[in-house]
Amino acid sequence: MSSLLISKMQKRPLIVVLITQVLFLLFLRNLLILAGTKISPWSFVIVQSVGCALMIKMIFRLPHWLVTISLLLPPLFYLAFHYFALNGTFYGVAFVFLALTFSHTLKDRVPLYLTNSTTALTLQKLIAERGAKSFLDLGSGTGGVVRAQAQKGIESTGVESAPVLWMISSLLSLVGRKGKILRKNIWKTDLKNYDVVYAFLSPAVMDELWEKVVSEMRPGTLFISNSFAVPEKQATRILTLEDGRKTKLHLYQL
Repeated sequence: MSSLLISKMQKRPLIVVLITQVLFLLFLRNLLILAGTKISPWSFVIVQSVGCALMIKMIFRLPHWLVTISLLLPPLFYLAFHYFALNGTFYGVAFVFLALTFSHTLKDRVPLYLTNSTTALTLQKLIAERGAKSFLDLGSGTGGVVRAQAQKGIESTGVESAPVLWMISSLLSLVGRKGKILRKNIWKTDLKNYDVVYAFLSPAVMDELWEKVVSEMRPGTLFISNSFAVPEKQATRILTLEDGRKTKLHLYQL
């Protein structure tokens, strides 16, 4: 498989994982039929899991967390449909809910990471130290960080593309009158009007995000990345927080 094709596939990793599962399932089923061989359901599930995980790792060279997902999907699906006699409506509702919550992950390669309270308080202190007036959270999730900054009188904005997360966070901000949440794609959000921009996204997008930051943010403003450093770019400052996961905040002065 050409390196160009693999590179394109790596930009839509979860879609690659799902397609791999379906194609390998059909291949394995037809192979067993042609060979006239019967195996137990669990043996089938194990072969499916291992085969897909090997393809994801060795052919498509995707990250370890996607290899783990490939291993877990077949047994979880088998358990759900074989051992839990739930009405089909349950699975339909669950699918719609998950799709409205995580569908953006397929396109943007950004899982849902929630910022803890220790990090939110640290951001308050950093903003106060700089005397910043405006704050933006890229991929604001349930909006906790946005509300925490707005509580201190900062013009605080979040952008979130997942419908369910946007509805929840918008409602909480509206009820508490703390900040505002825009239903918007992070890549279509203009960064020039903000003094501090915060992101807790994914290592897969940091190169592209940095290009956006450099081209749009004003000199003297601050970009903060939770956990994920910008490749080959020295951070102005790195803070290690005293929380359970020893969160690292990478600060980049523009």
